[in-house]
Amino acid sequence: MPSVASRALSDWLLVIMNGFPVGREGGTRRRWVARLSQAPLPSFWKLFLPLAVVPLGIILVFYEWVAEDFFDRLETLEAVTLESQARVIGHVLTDVVADALILAEQNELRDFLATGDRARLPQSAAELLSFSRYVGVYDQVRFIDASGQEIVRVNRNGGNPVVVAEAALQDKEGRYYFEEALGLERGQVYLSALDLNIERGVVEIPYKPMIRVGTPVVDADGRTLGIILVNYLAQDLLDTLSGVGRMSSGVAMLLNQEGYWLLAPDASQSWGFMFPGGEERRLEVEDPIAWSRMTQQPSGHFYTARGLYTYRWLDLVEEIGLFMSVGISAGMGAEPRRWCVLTRVPRAFIDRRRAEILLPLGVSGAVVLGLLAIGLRAIITVMAERRRRQKHLERLASLDTLTGIANRRTFEERLMREMARTDRHGRRCALLMIDLDGFKAVNDTQGHQVGDQVLKDVAKLLGRTLRVRSEDVVARFGGDEFAVLLCELGDAQTALAVAEMIRARIGRLAWGGQSVSASIGVALYPDHAGDMPELFRVADAAMYGSKRAGKDRIRLAERPSDT
Repeated sequence: MPSVASRALSDWLLVIMNGFPVGREGGTRRRWVARLSQAPLPSFWKLFLPLAVVPLGIILVFYEWVAEDFFDRLETLEAVTLESQARVIGHVLTDVVADALILAEQNELRDFLATGDRARLPQSAAELLSFSRYVGVYDQVRFIDASGQEIVRVNRNGGNPVVVAEAALQDKEGRYYFEEALGLERGQVYLSALDLNIERGVVEIPYKPMIRVGTPVVDADGRTLGIILVNYLAQDLLDTLSGVGRMSSGVAMLLNQEGYWLLAPDASQSWGFMFPGGEERRLEVEDPIAWSRMTQQPSGHFYTARGLYTYRWLDLVEEIGLFMSVGISAGMGAEPRRWCVLTRVPRAFIDRRRAEILLPLGVSGAVVLGLLAIGLRAIITVMAERRRRQKHLERLASLDTLTGIANRRTFEERLMREMARTDRHGRRCALLMIDLDGFKAVNDTQGHQVGDQVLKDVAKLLGRTLRVRSEDVVARFGGDEFAVLLCELGDAQTALAVAEMIRARIGRLAWGGQSVSASIGVALYPDHAGDMPELFRVADAAMYGSKRAGKDRIRLAERPSDT
């Protein structure tokens, strides 16, 4: 960032370029300049040295701003790279999950299950064979019955898929992926970790990165008859991520939740968790400072002695959820599958770019003076960008930083305007004060990260509930307290209906098996209060009345004549 002196110098230079200000002070300065113009000319050195300070100062400011602009663009590029990789992961895994669900509904397979006629199996096998041939990314596609016996299996066979002979089919009872998928309900999907395929107790060579996706096959009576299991060859995904990673100015990497490389700059660093003694092949060992920083926030960037790290943690269940609504299980009692996409721009690259920025500024004084006009124009451009950023920050100041909805100050301003409009047009508006019941229990048992997610989910729910009425406002007042402004109401019943919809929908949310409820107080203007402070007071009182009455309920404020 530019120093205070540099910024002051740049502002002074802009004053010179735009002329001295008018007024008393400006007139004094112009008289001073007139007297100076009549004085004898100083010697060359007395004239050159003061003037040389100006271009040298401009060069300093210009260098600092250009360097800052370079780092802004560098950090943006790295963030865009990670965003693109995250979308690739979401799309690919969504396709795999969708394929498994489609195969579980296969007509030929259901005909066999309904009749028990093994003569129908060749039809089902032919369908799986055709699917494997045309999709081309599955090492195995198979149907396993409820006892764990493979009924149909198609092997990729090096790109020429084949149906495995019945005598070669295996019993998979007790295998983790079979047990996990069999215990799910129809329409749910088991997603395994990404690891290397193992044959006869050893890692298969060449490596086969694998993700296993399974879903139950359920008949019309709701009985689980077995599972569809696909073994996705994840090398295709890793190659795609490598291609997208070429956008980066550094090297792109992929880590699992323990910090082991799934995709590394050096292939020998990958898959350390699959081999004895591989515990050293993870980021925590190579760069413990970077790993410590990365475990503190879900995303961000920072500089270390090794360069610029940019990272983003991905919950695969959430990434798939962006594209389709389906229940994803990562295993009984397991945490959601978490990967980390990251890039590292080497320190040598950064230092080289610094030198490239500085080098042109070491030219002779004549060239420096010739570049003065360009330097000033650059300063003005950057200062305009700075003002734009300031306006952006001011806009952000009107939002709650965690949830992205309005904060209390913005909400009160909007409520004040709506009350004035209500007075002019003889309408009503309603204030809903919402407090979450049970939020502390979720926050205490599952941690602040889940607690923050609760607040984000509730804010998103409130926004979706009210999106039909664009004039309504949702805000977070702090902690687990929210407020809703409903505009242009006919009567209290409309406000109570909206409040009931909000209460019911919040009650259906859940995080790790825990849920919250909402105590809501409703107050109408001008029915229950004549000004904003009083409206807040009676709405708060109604909300706390809901809590005292047992929580998870709605209370309408009392009219002034009822108190």
